[in-house]
Amino acid sequence: MRLKLDHDIVLTPEIIDHIKNFKHNIASPDDIIKLSKEYKIIAVGDVTTENLKNHGVNIFLQVVDLITKRNEGKFQHIEGSIAVKNPAGTISLDLINAIKTALTENKPSRIEVSGEEDLAVIPIIFYADLNTVIVYGIPDIGMAYIKVNKAIRDDVEKLLGDVNV
Repeated sequence: MRLKLDHDIVLTPEIIDHIKNFKHNIASPDDIIKLSKEYKIIAVGDVTTENLKNHGVNIFLQVVDLITKRNEGKFQHIEGSIAVKNPAGTISLDLINAIKTALTENKPSRIEVSGEEDLAVIPIIFYADLNTVIVYGIPDIGMAYIKVNKAIRDDVEKLLGDVNV
């Protein structure tokens, strides 16, 4: 039986560290352009989203908070975006439901998070098809991506099962 995500999930520092150590690949926009010919692209983070859009990448789902650590320019609200709240260190039910809706209804969307968007990668892995690439920024390093596959989905389900009490 598949795990059910039906409430806010507060993550421990140990689990957040585990998530940060997921196997990922550092990428350039050109790498993502190539991947976008074969995979659905999801972008998490304002700088990453803007960078991919500026390079013409078709982004299926954007998850942003309109703020960046580096304050590189201003990020604007886009009309029609789904607004959710997500406190730091938490994956809120609002965020989970917005991601689930976008991915299960196969509907290109933009989610604007009031709070922290970084942990959106977890419910994205949980709900995304296996033909999905999640692109996100790593502070002071650059852009990285994860290809959703069975192994990483199983890892996420185990992590969520451990905290889903």
